[in-house]
Amino acid sequence: MAVLCAVALTACGGGDGSASAKPDLADQDRFLHDYVRFLNRSDEDGLAGLLDARPQGSGDARARIKAYGGQDWDVRWARTSDFEGVWNVEVSGTAGAKRRPVRVTETITWEKARWVMAPLPGVVPTPPDAAGTEPPG
Repeated sequence: MAVLCAVALTACGGGDGSASAKPDLADQDRFLHDYVRFLNRSDEDGLAGLLDARPQGSGDARARIKAYGGQDWDVRWARTSDFEGVWNVEVSGTAGAKRRPVRVTETITWEKARWVMAPLPGVVPTPPDAAGTEPPG
């Protein structure tokens, strides 16, 4: 009986998790919303938890908050994808009492059924065999 249930679940798309392993851009929007919320609050622990898929996620979170955290952003984003599973997301808006323009470009990938943001340059060492996420040219 258990085998029959497992076969039925797999046939319906359950069982192996493949349906949930596809990137959902609405889910990416929620990820980005959380990212900006953690930056605005200068919540280093929350941001580190969001970025924890990479080694030294806490160091990356600390560097991001130092670079552009706590700015009370009014945020919009636009995304492009030059490679399958990789998006360049431009986060833009206004920040602070003077509503000054803010613009940051992030690289986000879909890896192992979760969103992973590329670390800030110089914060997390790049493995020697890692593929680049920048388009050639």
